[in-house]
Amino acid sequence: MHAVLDVQVELVAYLSMIVASIGLVGAVIYYITDHRNQAQMRKTDLIMRLYATFMSKEFQEADIKVITLDVKNYVEYKDKYGPYPGEHPMHIAFRSVAAFFEAIGVLLQKRLVDIDLVYEIFFVSQRWEKLGPIIHDLRKELDNPEYMDKFEYLYKETQRYKAQIS
Repeated sequence: MHAVLDVQVELVAYLSMIVASIGLVGAVIYYITDHRNQAQMRKTDLIMRLYATFMSKEFQEADIKVITLDVKNYVEYKDKYGPYPGEHPMHIAFRSVAAFFEAIGVLLQKRLVDIDLVYEIFFVSQRWEKLGPIIHDLRKELDNPEYMDKFEYLYKETQRYKAQIS
């Protein structure tokens, strides 16, 4: 009788360990899934806040100036608007748009935003293709090879992503 009772106690203890282990594994899986979901929600929230800035009246006014900019390089830009930096409204628009995309480039480099959302929402190539040649010349003029380099990084990453999905 004692032998049967001992076997039953051991079986209950063994089953309790299995149930506890399953519970622990379940808790770990839940935590990992929840952590990933929270991280994705934070990234989405950040993108939406950036989008709100992107769609603001002030930014849109600056962006339209950049998109319609009709110069090919810094020499033409300087002839038309004066030396950079300055207080000409075009300089202010230039800085606003370039700095916005520079910040997104930093966020992308730090993996705080996802390239697919950035590509789909912000149309980076249109802005870089207008400002990039000017920025390249400005780096020399300002003796600052890192000037707006995260904006350029952002452009290259969106081009790489575009090639991947095409």
